[in-house]
Amino acid sequence: MRHIAITEFGGPEQLVAETTEDLHPGSGQVLVEVEAAGINYLDLTQRSGASRVHLIELPFVPGLEGVGRVLEVGEGIAMASGLSVGTRVAWMDARGSYASQAVVSAERAIPIPDTFMVSEGLLFQALTAHYLVHEYRNIRAGDRVLVHAAAGGLGQLLVQWLKHLGAWVVGTTSSDKKAESIRAFGADAVIVYGDDYDFADEVTRLTGGNGVDLAFDGLGEKTLLKTIATLGPGGTVVAIGAASGPIPAINPTLLTQRGLRLAGGSVFAYVADPAELQKRASDVIAAVQAGWLRLDEATGYPLDRAADAHRDIENRRAKGKLYLIP
Repeated sequence: MRHIAITEFGGPEQLVAETTEDLHPGSGQVLVEVEAAGINYLDLTQRSGASRVHLIELPFVPGLEGVGRVLEVGEGIAMASGLSVGTRVAWMDARGSYASQAVVSAERAIPIPDTFMVSEGLLFQALTAHYLVHEYRNIRAGDRVLVHAAAGGLGQLLVQWLKHLGAWVVGTTSSDKKAESIRAFGADAVIVYGDDYDFADEVTRLTGGNGVDLAFDGLGEKTLLKTIATLGPGGTVVAIGAASGPIPAINPTLLTQRGLRLAGGSVFAYVADPAELQKRASDVIAAVQAGWLRLDEATGYPLDRAADAHRDIENRRAKGKLYLIP
């Protein structure tokens, strides 16, 4: 089999393709032939060594997410699981997915339709969007929501799901070209910011001075304080990442004076229970089949070009989902 190995933390050049022995499933596991290995921003922070929450020991094979077909079934897997040789499955938390084979826990393997495109089976970001729109506010028609990096894979999904629930959505992005895709996914307004990440005044103007009820901030250092400033009374900001740098310390008085809330988000906390994972995945699959949730922005790279894919994300050249083709 082929996989990507990281022996030292650093830049994309640390992603090195290797040939190694085939894998075999243990009890309660399935061996999958990987059709596509999803790329997520968490992979980049783990590769660089910048992640302190998800710190990985060297050496390791990166990647958590993928789509593929079951090659071999381990012992102890009930027929009721629906898993057998040939079943097409997705997963979002199997370490070592940048590979031609992956071993996945059977209770966390998600059967998906054969008719799904690769992008529709890469569920990490869709599952993230699912918990974000359901766990922090009961979204009602007319709620005002700010989504940063709205042209990215997760941003596109958040815009669609929020619009499905009836929210008014403003998205931010770094270029006019990306702004077009955000509008295509239904955003009511788009703000193109420069290197200074200036957006707060425009959000205030667009909302008639009322601010937003909910904001999702995956950028961190350069945006979080400004994002808090865009909230209306009783509003909530969910910090879901730190793409622009570490999340800054927040003085509680910024929140208490207007009854604001600052929450931290991690999809892993909301899919730790296998039953909850399968329920959320079922909701996502149903939304895709119903046609209102589109997961069609995806670009594939050969496994040997994993470094190029990481560079494109870091240089903000990527639009939508990226994945590797083993």
